[in-house]
Amino acid sequence: MSGHKNSGMLGNIALWGISGLGVVFFVMIMMGMDSGIDAGLYLTYLAFGIGILLAVLSGVMSLTQGGDIKSTLMPVGAFVVLFVISYVLADGSVKPEWNLSESASKLISTGLNMTGIAVLVAAGVAIYGGVKKIFN
Repeated sequence: MSGHKNSGMLGNIALWGISGLGVVFFVMIMMGMDSGIDAGLYLTYLAFGIGILLAVLSGVMSLTQGGDIKSTLMPVGAFVVLFVISYVLADGSVKPEWNLSESASKLISTGLNMTGIAVLVAAGVAIYGGVKKIFN
């Protein structure tokens, strides 16, 4: 049981660390420092990679502990659907001063769309849970 508590604490530390760095890089970008863009992108890649790794590990752990394949693949399918929707909605336009390819711009836009959709879904679920709790 104590291992579970330690993993929760490590998760919170990672969450606050990544969030804090995100705020620092955002401020750098707003101040016109181009290095904040690169650092923010690397932070995004890191957070994205950690998220994918944890999702895969969670699915594997679920299967090894007697979970069924359907409940394991549902989040993977939801992630793929989210990516496809975000990619379709993404804008690949590029300004010459950006020094980006159209495909890179489209992938960046896809990441931003995924983040926005995920935030909206999370907020909707939180509001739904709160309203449901009030009426129960």
